[in-house]
Amino acid sequence: MLDVSHLTQLSAALEQSIEQKDIETIQQLCIDNDDLIRSIKPLTDPADNAQIKHFIMLHQSATQLVRDVRVEMQKQLYQTNKTRKGVKQYKGVKHAK
Repeated sequence: MLDVSHLTQLSAALEQSIEQKDIETIQQLCIDNDDLIRSIKPLTDPADNAQIKHFIMLHQSATQLVRDVRVEMQKQLYQTNKTRKGVKQYKGVKHAK
């Protein structure tokens, strides 16, 4: 059985983390509540279903934020590696021909 009050608290914490763009907290919330997130199913009460939809939208936003940050980090890592290779190949004026 889905605990709607816990889902409400989780939604509030997730929403706050999204607003602050706190990736660490988002990931920790998702890891800690993985079983709850995976057990979400539609309920008969429309109010509960609205809460579930709200949580799903927040979770999708959080997932997208984490993906965007990961892509940006990959770009920066690639740029750093590219710069290092360029510096490594540079021999300086002393060895120039």
